[in-house]
Amino acid sequence: MNLITPIFPCKSLDELLAFYQSLGFTVTYQQKSPNPYAILERDWIRLDFYGIKHHDPAKCYHTCYILTDEVDDLYEAFTNALRKRSGKLPTRGLPRISEIRDKSYGVREFMFSDIAGTCIRIGKKIGLQQESPASKRLSLTLDFAYKSEDEPLEVIIPVLDKAIEKEKDSDCLNLYKVMTIRADIAIEQGDHQLAQELLEKVKAGLGAEHKAERQRVNDLEQKIIKP
Repeated sequence: MNLITPIFPCKSLDELLAFYQSLGFTVTYQQKSPNPYAILERDWIRLDFYGIKHHDPAKCYHTCYILTDEVDDLYEAFTNALRKRSGKLPTRGLPRISEIRDKSYGVREFMFSDIAGTCIRIGKKIGLQQESPASKRLSLTLDFAYKSEDEPLEVIIPVLDKAIEKEKDSDCLNLYKVMTIRADIAIEQGDHQLAQELLEKVKAGLGAEHKAERQRVNDLEQKIIKP
């Protein structure tokens, strides 16, 4: 058997284990000495962690990619578990989970960051996607937004606003995804009016087949109702 297992750091192993257990993982091994170490498993997924006191989740750049045909099932399971754990879906800060996206280079994926700052990307191959010029430009904006999550908002907001204004007449899914991210930031800033205006436009543009995107809008609207 050939197996590669990533081992990620965390500040508090007990807190991290409790977090992953809330996502349906089971602790299959744990030791406290000579160093804190544990193994978490969920069906065929295995993640190993070690505890280190000076770990800073805000400065963590550790990540791994999980390639699986179960991406949609895992996305639904993780979002439901995170809603139950937090009372609402965490979309910013730590922990957080992104939208699920069909990437132009042929992967359907989402990512979530745990309380230790480790980013887990989960995706499946779907083949290359045909996109309009506007959709391609907006895809780059989405990539920027996801990668810049920890950047100051004054860096992210102008990029999103410019993209929305430029492509406002484009009826494409990526525009609504950019608007959704911008609404999320507006909620964080306390600008609920702007957030609601953007979410109304998103709901008007989404089709019935966009189940995950509509659920994301519902999650953000819950943040406005129950901040």
